[in-house]
Amino acid sequence: MIPFKYSLFSKIIFRYANIPVTLFLLLYLVSSFLYMFKEWYYIFPFSLNLIIIIMMNRYYLRSYKLFPYKVEINNEKMFCSDYFYKSKYHEINLSDIDLIEGGSLSGTPAKPIYIHTKTDDLLIGISPHMQNHNKLITIILSNVRQEVYDGVLATATEISDANRAIFAKAKKDKKKPIKK
Repeated sequence: MIPFKYSLFSKIIFRYANIPVTLFLLLYLVSSFLYMFKEWYYIFPFSLNLIIIIMMNRYYLRSYKLFPYKVEINNEKMFCSDYFYKSKYHEINLSDIDLIEGGSLSGTPAKPIYIHTKTDDLLIGISPHMQNHNKLITIILSNVRQEVYDGVLATATEISDANRAIFAKAKKDKKKPIKK
């Protein structure tokens, strides 16, 4: 079994950073709400703070459900534990994985990769901030079924070709002489 974890700093940020930020934004929310009755334009900071609080906490609540903070893997199984809710534990056969999407596999390396299993209808998120993230993804991709691997490879190739075309066009446009 090879263990993969987040650093202590990342673990603290991913679990608890929303609490002080939400409290801070709630102070602004209350003050803009009170001033909204004196001046009409305070509705804009009130709305903005409310939207930020809702979106941020929605992201954190979703990450509490989907992101394990400890993953142990071998060539057959993946064990996900140490969720925000400590009692949660998942054992996944790598052959049961039917979908791998997001993150660097979809052209957005800062976003997490999501893994879906067909038997349990389970969705697991793996953030790129996990230590040795690429090694974990490599182990998963080398042990999933061939059709899942081919689908991921086709998507990655398509994105790579699109990026290559964009860069080639930009390079070509850069070489054109400037007309006076």
